Amino acid sequence: MNILLIARTCPVPANDGEKLRVFHLLKVMARSHRVTLVCRVMHAEEARAIDSLRELGVEVVGVSVPPPASHLERLRWIWPFLWSRHPISLCTVLFPAIREELRRLVAARHFDVVQVEHSSLAVYLDDLALPPTTARVVTMHNIDYIRNERVIQNSPWGLRRIYHQLNQMRFRRWELDAVRRFDRAMMMSDVDADILRRDVPDVPIDVVPNGVDCAALQHRLPVGPGPQGERALVFVASMDSEANQDGALYFLDQVLPLIRARRQGVKVWLVGRQPPEALRARHDGREIFVTGKVDSVEPYYRQADVAIVPLRSGGGTRLKILEAMALGVPVVSTTVGAEGIELETGRHALLADSPEEFAAAIERILHDADLQRSISLAARQQAQERYDWVGIGRLQDEVHRLALASRTSDRNRLSRTH
Repeated sequence: MNILLIARTCPVPANDGEKLRVFHLLKVMARSHRVTLVCRVMHAEEARAIDSLRELGVEVVGVSVPPPASHLERLRWIWPFLWSRHPISLCTVLFPAIREELRRLVAARHFDVVQVEHSSLAVYLDDLALPPTTARVVTMHNIDYIRNERVIQNSPWGLRRIYHQLNQMRFRRWELDAVRRFDRAMMMSDVDADILRRDVPDVPIDVVPNGVDCAALQHRLPVGPGPQGERALVFVASMDSEANQDGALYFLDQVLPLIRARRQGVKVWLVGRQPPEALRARHDGREIFVTGKVDSVEPYYRQADVAIVPLRSGGGTRLKILEAMALGVPVVSTTVGAEGIELETGRHALLADSPEEFAAAIERILHDADLQRSISLAARQQAQERYDWVGIGRLQDEVHRLALASRTSDRNRLSRTH
């Protein structure tokens, strides 16, 4: 197949969940199909990394659109969307230079499938003269109108909450209308799929979950306490995400004091890019470590007794959980944090939602070496059997085949009526 894939950001370096998914599925697709990627390039680091995609056989059209350099420039991005029919948040994805590149590509060649890597990118279909034979597929990394509601519920009053409330006034209807423009929608989880089947019953919905590169991640059994009896907890996440910021602060403020009341020597590592000042201020270099961007998260998993996922909002599925499972690090997560991943609490991970339950689950793992070992082994097996990227790629191929088949059947039906 000849596939055009439109992504929000350059998938390399693959340093967050959305980038990891796009990167690994591009690798799988490029083995069997001709793939053209159009994406925004925000930084010099991304521009330098693009050649690694071309070496995989992917044609890359990277369009340089740096992030806004000041609050005033950010306001200039937002201002036109205050008066448009589009949600305000589309100001971060809709750029004239990308629109022109897409028009040029579609005019120059035929694509069998156009795959859009986020519902917000459906806005680019407004300007593309796609032939009726081209299948349209959307990947829903999240259901944003659900994620937005969760963010609003967990945000304090202030400008950020007002922004999300204004955006949400339009977003739910807009996102549902956007999904209806596609032949099929790919969801990360059964939970999200059920929501969208309820809200958009006329669009076929497929579950193509996130995955993990098990071959690249060597399993190890938990290492146990350090020389002074210290234990390590790690939260790996993109700290520029509001959901992850909220989860980290929730853990530090409401869960960690309960753990410290039971035992001393517990160190917490918050690992991920662009932590806000509210998180950086919590770094003390003794018990709480806020790393910012790191070259590899694996060393931090290797030293950890427990991987924590204390999320109260968000959507999709968490690649951070799948990475920890593949590496053999026992996971304690909220129910929201583990949405969409097939795991059994007590076997593959522990799930806990209140601060008291979350602290107790961590203590249970730290106290019970046999439980640590059994969760480590069962989680690795689950990651290998259910979430390896090669198998996920085959699921995506089937979605493309079904989308094309529906286009062909529609065309044949129309030809018979004339």
